[in-house]
Amino acid sequence: MTVVVLALPWRAAAEPLPPAVVAVVDYQRVLREAKAARSIRNQLEARRARYQREIRELERRLVARERELARQKGLLSPEAFAEKRRAFEEEAARVQRLVQQRRRELDRASAEAFAVVRDTIVQVVSEMADEKGFNLVLPSTAVLLFAPRLDLTEEVLAAVDRRLPDVTVPEADSDAGTRDR
Repeated sequence: MTVVVLALPWRAAAEPLPPAVVAVVDYQRVLREAKAARSIRNQLEARRARYQREIRELERRLVARERELARQKGLLSPEAFAEKRRAFEEEAARVQRLVQQRRRELDRASAEAFAVVRDTIVQVVSEMADEKGFNLVLPSTAVLLFAPRLDLTEEVLAAVDRRLPDVTVPEADSDAGTRDR
């Protein structure tokens, strides 16, 4: 068996580490309650509802086409029926792809918008740490026990709301064409 020993420079001559000056933030609460985050959720819900109305209408048309196709089955030649059936199946597949595309668009828009909020939270916490002399800020979920005076959550939430009261959820490229339908 081979043993590998890593030699690290001795820190005896180096400056000792500073004592930890700790603060705690309920990051999830800030992310949940910030004005910008609520605005994002409202915008996403409105977009989701718009997409659902669009999909429901397309599905309603598909059901009507399928009924008409079933009604025509005995009236059309096998070749004509097969052609109409193929066209119907292509349309159904197109609608399914649209549903998947809309889900991806919502996921992407959500991720982009919430990234702005997360970046702002980190920036606010960093500035507060500099101002107040903290050299370690932990999420409250990572701490079993802490004194309430170490909790910066309210201050962070207020600062994030002042700095970023709203975030506009980015539109998907395909949204521009669907709003006029």
